[in-house]
Amino acid sequence: MSDQIVDDFYTARNLLYLGAYPQALANLSQQTHLSGALELEKQSLRLRAYLGQQNYSLILDEIPATATSPELLTIRQLALIKQQGSASPSIVGVVDELVADSSNLQSPSFVALAAQVLVIAQKTDDALKILALHPKSLECVAMTVVTYLAIDRVDLAQKLIARVRTWAEDAPIAQLAEAWTNLFVGGPKYNEAFYIFEELAQASSVSTVPLLNALAACKMHLQQYPEAMSLLQEALEKNPNSPDTLANLVVCANHAGQSLETKTQYLDQLKHTAPNHPFVLDLEAKDAEFDAVKTKF
Repeated sequence: MSDQIVDDFYTARNLLYLGAYPQALANLSQQTHLSGALELEKQSLRLRAYLGQQNYSLILDEIPATATSPELLTIRQLALIKQQGSASPSIVGVVDELVADSSNLQSPSFVALAAQVLVIAQKTDDALKILALHPKSLECVAMTVVTYLAIDRVDLAQKLIARVRTWAEDAPIAQLAEAWTNLFVGGPKYNEAFYIFEELAQASSVSTVPLLNALAACKMHLQQYPEAMSLLQEALEKNPNSPDTLANLVVCANHAGQSLETKTQYLDQLKHTAPNHPFVLDLEAKDAEFDAVKTKF
């Protein structure tokens, strides 16, 4: 692994991507006496951990709309998107303006964050354009993979993963990107994805909610529903209000043939916890379509 990708926040950043938010915050708290630029990056990573913990109000209280840091302002926009359940034109417009300033694009951290907003806004070409500026940034590589998968270009994701192996094969973020790609490819790759997620959990000594959900997704694709349910129940114990866990539980409970009462319980909890979750919105849209069809007969 290249020494260039190991910086002051290498461990904290890995923990962040693995979903180990308390551990990431603990690691960051140990970083003291930092210079201005490093202190700003520490603050950015801390706020991103809050984002992962769904502490959106805390982020919005700490970062004013008048913030001058491009990174912090973009984190604010991500918090607004998560809180509101959609990327409004005004939110995306803030990021578009920041991206238009070429000096901001020198920061790979900003670029990776801005690309998240652009992908959510379905501006994938714009996202890929700025991500290409930092081919040796693991965060930008991971976001590029996410973008390729979002536009069904798994072939490009696989080619990128192959190149990354030459300089960052052992990096957790690179391994995560490979596992995401394998999960998208399917077939024999489901098992490969499962083993990568499992190794990451064992190596970091943390079975986080995102990792448990990823493991469960692999098991569901392999039609191993009891094992998937067990993993999701473990994730639910760690965070009873995790929207992704609840959504996966609805799907898994359905495939596992569990009672309607059980499925309804998970779905009602998801609707209460995250009414704007994509799973809920998709379900409501399908219900509306069905109701519209019924009126014709």
